[in-house]
Amino acid sequence: WFYFYMTKQKNKKWLMAGVLGTLAGAVGGLLLAPQSGKKTRQQIANLNADLSLKTKDKASETEKVVKDVFGKYSNEGKTKYVEIKKAVVSKVAAVKTASGKIDKNKYGQLVDEVLVSFKNDLKSNKNTISKLSEYLKKDWDKIKESLS
Repeated sequence: WFYFYMTKQKNKKWLMAGVLGTLAGAVGGLLLAPQSGKKTRQQIANLNADLSLKTKDKASETEKVVKDVFGKYSNEGKTKYVEIKKAVVSKVAAVKTASGKIDKNKYGQLVDEVLVSFKNDLKSNKNTISKLSEYLKKDWDKIKESLS
């Protein structure tokens, strides 16, 4: 009987320790959790809008870039350039919100990542991607100003 009683007491202690550990973990998780996903998405959207405004090209600048990159100006070229530029801005906003740090090198990496994801859409040669990369990386000063 004594053995059964002591085993039962040990099991109660383990059960109590487990319950208390679970409660402590839950409370700690709630207290230390980062902000909600909804709030994070809103921050990304706000930063994205700000960056888009600051990096928007004038129509004449867009036409010049499209002619240089694609060899001629076309609505298709303009649409693709604007789409890629928006993708870069969105990526920058997401990374900035998540990590808080973006420098010129990181920005260049993000531009290159976006261009790789559009590589098949561009149906063009290496020179096109290189030129696009060059133009998009020139936006660093505008991006930097918006991020500070």
